[in-house]
Amino acid sequence: MKPNTSKGSPLRRLFKSFHYAFRGIGELFLSTPNARIHLVAALGVILLAGILGVSKVEWIILILVIFLVLAMEAMNSALEKLSDRVSEEYSPLIRDAKDLAAGAVLLVAIAAAIVGLLIFLPYFL
Repeated sequence: MKPNTSKGSPLRRLFKSFHYAFRGIGELFLSTPNARIHLVAALGVILLAGILGVSKVEWIILILVIFLVLAMEAMNSALEKLSDRVSEEYSPLIRDAKDLAAGAVLLVAIAAAIVGLLIFLPYFL
């Protein structure tokens, strides 16, 4: 359980909340292989965008889509960890919840791939 962050000054609480958020991001990439795959893909997209000289609007779209995929992967990982904590026994409801969260990641990743194709294909054609 997370320590009580309601104590201390507002600035101290703010710094603690950032500390917990960054710890969560670290946990995402250390414990989730799919997040590392998404990160490598994101780095590839950033490299390709830099090489091709995409427009400012295209950069904005790519960055938003990259962070949306990573955020969805974080939510999926959080739900999986919480589900495993709630019950180690098989449960069709927990299975469905995990499958729905994984499906959400897949949908966002497909959308990101489509966005990438729409942005990058004209540079190659």
